[in-house]
Amino acid sequence: MKTTNKISLLFLGIAGLIISLSACSKTTSVTGGNSSKKSNTITSTTLSGHIKGTMASGKTYTISGDVYVDRGDTLMVKPGVTVNVQNNSTFFINGSIFSMGTQSQPITFTAPQKKSGSWGGFQADSAQAVTFHWTHINYTGGPDPTGKPRVTLVVHAPIKVDFEDSWILDGVDNALEVNDGAQLTMLRNTIDHQGSTDGEGLDVYRGVTGTVAYNVIWGGAGNALKIQTDNTVLHPETNLKIYNNDFIDNGYRRGAAEPGAGITYDQFAEGQIYNNMFISNYYGLAINKAADTSNVSYGNNYFWTDVDSTRQYYYPKGDWGKPQSTDIISKSASDKNPMFKSYSKDPMAATDKNNYHLQASSPAIGAGNPKYNNDIGAYPTDGKGNKH
Repeated sequence: MKTTNKISLLFLGIAGLIISLSACSKTTSVTGGNSSKKSNTITSTTLSGHIKGTMASGKTYTISGDVYVDRGDTLMVKPGVTVNVQNNSTFFINGSIFSMGTQSQPITFTAPQKKSGSWGGFQADSAQAVTFHWTHINYTGGPDPTGKPRVTLVVHAPIKVDFEDSWILDGVDNALEVNDGAQLTMLRNTIDHQGSTDGEGLDVYRGVTGTVAYNVIWGGAGNALKIQTDNTVLHPETNLKIYNNDFIDNGYRRGAAEPGAGITYDQFAEGQIYNNMFISNYYGLAINKAADTSNVSYGNNYFWTDVDSTRQYYYPKGDWGKPQSTDIISKSASDKNPMFKSYSKDPMAATDKNNYHLQASSPAIGAGNPKYNNDIGAYPTDGKGNKH
């Protein structure tokens, strides 16, 4: 009897193992970021409420109401997915999101009406992991219950935020808002026409660290980048490496009372600023006296505009920042033209039709700080830059 019981128990154990392995084979492995969890495929194509799992490659989904990814849960979005967001719906991410498109199969989050302010973006204040690769995020900024426009992607948590090779188009407020000790990797993205009468391309404060490189930020209402720590809580300091970006036609829609800049460095922030293009922004590089100026280094940046009245604001008067001997600074529209493949200034346009790859005769080639890249701008000749 004891022998029979042992055999029965052994058989049940083997059967349980087979069932367990069979169940695992029906899941999708989540890759990217810091997650190694398994994720079941989401079968419904119309979604709202609390969700988790995988949006399958190439499928189209409709978001009919607010979506919640709970703490401990994961939403995985596979290459080629299209997500149509209706009814001013918003993604509230308290767990993890991995939007993992590829160059040949990008992901698209959009609104069917293709109108700025159509939906609420990704509110990930207390998220556990945030990763977007090769993902289009269009027409965000839909209002919250108080009527305030929402940021496209906001994170207020000390987590890794990985945003690479992606696009943000025509949101009403900030494109990215990353705060409170997050570790930011922002590489090779394109942010176009962000903000209405206000809104930054990237708004960072309270101890964020990381890298911002090879991005193109065009036609924003306010600053392309606004970097600060805090005016009361001074540590830990915000500290970013910012290099080889193109900041173009930013700062005009907010108006002369509070013009935007390519970069505004403020309130006890520190960092490194090299090899960036500041082209026809209202202000260029504004390093305020309130920054941790003893720990801010900068140089090899390129300044050009065809508007005589804004040339005086490459480094705004009264700020701590000053022209550097390694900078390229034009004195007129015909002086030191950056020689893009094509460029026509139009900061009020809805669509950027320019081509910022460098012609072979561009003064930006070979003028960079080689610690970051031999060239200046988001499209260096070594091919390491922006892929859009």
